[in-house]
Amino acid sequence: MVSASSPVSSQSSPGTADASNLLGISLQKVAWANTVYKMAERQSLVIVPPPPARFTLTEWELNNRRRYRLADDQQQLAERLLAESDRVREVTEEVTKLNKTEVDKKLRERITDIEFLKEENEKQKTECCLEEEALNTYKERLLDAIESLKENALKLCNKCIILREGRIGIDLCHDDVEKELVKEVQTIEGAQSLLMRALEQTKEQTRLLRSTKYFLDRDHQNKGTALKIDRQCEALQETSLNLSMYHGNAPLNPGNVTNDEWNEFCRKNIDRAAKEINNARPLRAYINTLLKQVIDDLWRQYHITNDAFKIRIEDTRRAKDKLEREHYEVSQW
Repeated sequence: MVSASSPVSSQSSPGTADASNLLGISLQKVAWANTVYKMAERQSLVIVPPPPARFTLTEWELNNRRRYRLADDQQQLAERLLAESDRVREVTEEVTKLNKTEVDKKLRERITDIEFLKEENEKQKTECCLEEEALNTYKERLLDAIESLKENALKLCNKCIILREGRIGIDLCHDDVEKELVKEVQTIEGAQSLLMRALEQTKEQTRLLRSTKYFLDRDHQNKGTALKIDRQCEALQETSLNLSMYHGNAPLNPGNVTNDEWNEFCRKNIDRAAKEINNARPLRAYINTLLKQVIDDLWRQYHITNDAFKIRIEDTRRAKDKLEREHYEVSQW
């Protein structure tokens, strides 16, 4: 670069000197016109406009050169603007393509995740339906068992106890038969209590399964809607129709639900369904074991009571026969 003190910078170009001379001449003419106008005002003379300025051929050429130079400068500026616009357009197009590729990739990943969670949701929903049907069957078994104990076994035992209260005299004793009948009643009532508790657990587990199935249904429906929207977005191209039509927009607040919260919510529903299914299966096994245990206890007490009846009947028959013989012998005297 050439400094300000350099001889080259101190010399002006011919074009610049001519322009300066032209500017000086114009200023002199303007000053002369102002002087004449003021003198005319003082002397109250009629002002005659000065003749139009006359320029030399050199001034005319200098003016044309200046205009040519300004036109060239504007043309160069326009070319630079066009080149910069082309560069910005190319950069924008490249960035847009990269963004579209990245968005398409994320959309495919999102669709895959939603499809997987939807399948898991559907699978857990099917398992919940099967477990609910199974629990309804076991609930019917429990109701039948409770009704049978109430209407058959318990009534029969109470009837036996009431009938034995009709014994007279010394025969109205607290014998083994009465003890076993009381035990049988207690066994039946205990079995009823256990079955009622199991029935309440079954009803509660059925309610939990229905609640879980409701949330799974709603989540399944929401995921179907989201999957449809994402597939439509994935299918959009630059040549798609109606892209320029404005249909309004919905403000998206990223603070409402994050991706981690969405995953946690989906996994929570699936884990809850798996938990309730795992709780229902041991309950069915417990009901099977309970029914078998109740039946075994009732049959065992039934046989014990029948054996006590047989022994008591045999003892009563022997005592009756002996009394009849004694009565006969006494009557012979």
